[in-house]
Amino acid sequence: MLVANQIDKGFGKDVQFEVTASAAPIGTINDTRRWFELDNQRYQIFRSGFLSPKKELKRGDTLIATASQKMFRNNYTMPFGGTEWTFKATVLLATTFGLFENETQVGTVTSGPHLNRFKDLTADLPDELPREIQMFLLAIFIDVLCQPSS
Repeated sequence: MLVANQIDKGFGKDVQFEVTASAAPIGTINDTRRWFELDNQRYQIFRSGFLSPKKELKRGDTLIATASQKMFRNNYTMPFGGTEWTFKATVLLATTFGLFENETQVGTVTSGPHLNRFKDLTADLPDELPREIQMFLLAIFIDVLCQPSS
């Protein structure tokens, strides 16, 4: 399980989260600049499209995964490892997302408590997904939480 907590909350600073696994730091997500670091490697998240945006995860010039959003919904599809994954909000305010394989929920990403939703975000995702894909999904969730409309 991954746990993320917001860091560097000062005025004008990037929105960043420290990510831990088993209480040990493993990386940082920078929502402002759309990248994360994991195992001393930087991964960039590129966004394209307007009505049905796509988010692409890259390390250098290598495309690792693409998540396509359904128009006007907090619902993403991501083909990876021969499986079509669905990552979508499971509650109205988009503070909890589920990861689905076919129609079966296999993982969850949740925000912190109502008054501090950027504290102790948890990502309980299948071990079969590589850590960089788990971080990608967590970064998508953080991006949704940081949007003014959520």
